[in-house]
Parts: sequence; structure tokens; C-alpha cells
Amino acid sequence: MIANAFAFFDIGDTLALVRVSAAGNSIEEIIVLPDVLHALEELRAEGVCLGILSNRGNIEEKIVNEALEHVGLLPFFEPDLILYGPKNSTQLFECAAGVVHKLNGGIQHGQQILLFVGENAAERSFAQAANFLVASHPRLALAALRQN
Repeated sequence: MIANAFAFFDIGDTLALVRVSAAGNSIEEIIVLPDVLHALEELRAEGVCLGILSNRGNIEEKIVNEALEHVGLLPFFEPDLILYGPKNSTQLFECAAGVVHKLNGGIQHGQQILLFVGENAAERSFAQAANFLVASHPRLALAALRQN
């Protein structure tokens, strides 16, 4: 078991391939990428709390969550750890760290391990600047947490 670990995932091109409507306000298709379900199952079995940090653009949160539910991804994630917004600064990562701190009662119970998993190198650099570990693919997440 990995104590006090929180792994946050990007959706598009990390968890799934997402085809957005031409208007940019709905999801036409979502396909879970290979190895993702297995990686999420392994992390959950190790006691890692799972969340999402993803930019939904002009798509309503409800539509994104319904798409994730439809392909079987949503049940893996803690509702309080699903945060949507741009990842072009440390802001969303700092917000996620604040949510984790609040969920832990505002008291640091040992060291909190925060991990961001996303294919985009720039987003990973913002995550690192906010003191997150990073991995480029879900199958690398468990190894990144164990190395810490």
C-alpha cells in the first residue's frame, strides 16, 4: 500500500481519445486508451486516491462526467478530486493540492504524495513547479509513486 498518495489524470490523450464536436461544446466520441483501466485498477488496489485535472473547454462538466461514466472511467475517481480548468500555470495544480489538504482535515498526516499524469510536457512542468511528481502515461504512475 502507498499511504497518502493522490494521483490526478488528464483526460484527453492520457486516459482516452476524445473527439469533440465542431462547435466545441459536446463530446462526439471517447475511447479509453490501452492499459488505462489496468493502471487505474492497480493504483486503486495500492490505496491511491484518484482524481482528474483536465481542461474541458466549453463542454459542460455534466457532459464530460457522463462521457467518462459511459466508458467506465468515472467510478475510479473521487468526486471531490475531479477539477476542471486550464493547466497553463500552476493554478489548477495548487487548487488540487488545496483540496487534498482540506480532505485530510487541514492537518498533514505524514507526507502527502501528489502525482500528475499527463501526456503534455508543458502541463507536467507546471505540475512539477507545484510540487507534484509527474508521469507521462498511466502505466508509469505506480512506478513514479513507488520511486518517491
